Amino acid sequence: MHPFRLKFKIEYTMIQKFFSLAPTKLLPLVALCLAAFLFTDCKSEPDSRKQQKAFYVDSNGDLRNNKEELVKKKGQFKMEAGYYVDNAGQKIKRDIDKTKEKINKTVDNTKNKLKEASSDAKDKLKATAGDAKEKLGQAAATTKAAVNKAADRTAESVQANFNKLFNTKAVGTVYPLNEITFDKDSHRITNMSKADVEGLAAALKSHPESRIQVQVHTADADSNAENKKISKLRAEVVKNMMVALGVKKDQISVKGLGLTSEDAKKAVANTVEVVVEK
Repeated sequence: MHPFRLKFKIEYTMIQKFFSLAPTKLLPLVALCLAAFLFTDCKSEPDSRKQQKAFYVDSNGDLRNNKEELVKKKGQFKMEAGYYVDNAGQKIKRDIDKTKEKINKTVDNTKNKLKEASSDAKDKLKATAGDAKEKLGQAAATTKAAVNKAADRTAESVQANFNKLFNTKAVGTVYPLNEITFDKDSHRITNMSKADVEGLAAALKSHPESRIQVQVHTADADSNAENKKISKLRAEVVKNMMVALGVKKDQISVKGLGLTSEDAKKAVANTVEVVVEK
């Protein structure tokens, strides 16, 4: 029997035994082999003994492989340092050596692509972080500007705003007094913007023909009727404060809106608004 056929028969028997293993024993072994294949470079350099076993010289002096395929014709190869080499001195490679070269090339290409992908991902992360930092900076600047604007508001600037509204007869214009808050039990004012109150009072005193309505929203009570009662009471408190600053009583009307479905957010926030009526 040809040596190659004997070798094939032995290897085939070993393969049969391998695949006769129980799946639970086979799977970990296959996984280990795959891991070793993926993370270990395939050596494509042929061993001299393996190369000599892979080829033989026939009776015509030609070099053939174990499949009896012609590899090199007589005169196109020689034996050098234990290897079959071509006339250029290059070692003649087996099919498996050529396959390993392709695998190594594929592995190298994959590694390069992974490096490039990793580099691209890092660049994108840096760009995203830079954008986020810039947006945070812009948001901080906007917030600072808003705070500064609120801090710069004076009684004079509020008066100027209302003077413009009264002079142009901007009936229906709503101006929120956002900083007014009330004590829930006594409905006494616990906090307010002095600039808003004094500026509005000054504008009303300089425009005795103008009229406003103080509207208050609230959801502090258990019923809508009680909410309306409380919100009207709070509107009266705001009116009385204006009158105490010298505004005529007939320039200010009041309205308690309580809790309404269209203005639920305002009710929850206990919003106080001034509406230009004349």
